[in-house]
Amino acid sequence: MSTPVEVLLWDCDGVLQHGRFDWRARLDGSVRPGFARRVFEAELPALRGERPLRTVLEELLHVEGEHGGHVPVTVEDLLIIWEQFDLDPEAVAVLTAVRELGVRCMLATNQQDHRVQHMRGVRGYDDLVDGSYYSSEMGAMKPDPAFFEHILDDLDLPAERIGFVDDLASNVAAARSVGIRAVCHDPQAGASGLVEVLTPLVPGLAPVTARP
Repeated sequence: MSTPVEVLLWDCDGVLQHGRFDWRARLDGSVRPGFARRVFEAELPALRGERPLRTVLEELLHVEGEHGGHVPVTVEDLLIIWEQFDLDPEAVAVLTAVRELGVRCMLATNQQDHRVQHMRGVRGYDDLVDGSYYSSEMGAMKPDPAFFEHILDDLDLPAERIGFVDDLASNVAAARSVGIRAVCHDPQAGASGLVEVLTPLVPGLAPVTARP
């Protein structure tokens, strides 16, 4: 039987929560082709905690208006897009089952300041986990190994005692590069697939169903 981890780090988007629509298609359709790419590029400094999301979006819309003409969306329209996601009740049930086995569960996720406030204040993530590592609060974002090195320093545990689950192979590879026991989850596999990839990290984890 595999040695259980003491702490399990959880990605959010693609693991614990899922968007309600195709953001790229929605943004390009609302403004013009290529707008979504420019929005996500503008978000990067906010994801690293270098600037507030609202500020970078205000600047982006100003530039878009100057060079591309009328922009039929406001900063508020854009901000609310990052709130359009749903927690996966089955994935949350798996997380709860892991905690009940005595493993501390902590978020390890790329999020800018606006999303962090929403996840904490509206979605109640602080009540679901034992702690959180948000990229905008750490000053580093996945897949930069510095993201995981920060976590290792903070937890002060041997890397092999820490697990991590993410849906992106690049993030899993970055975690493994610093010794963390990382696994990749396919969102299409659902809760049963999540339990399967986590079992080597959390022996004894049984199939679960969403709780009321």
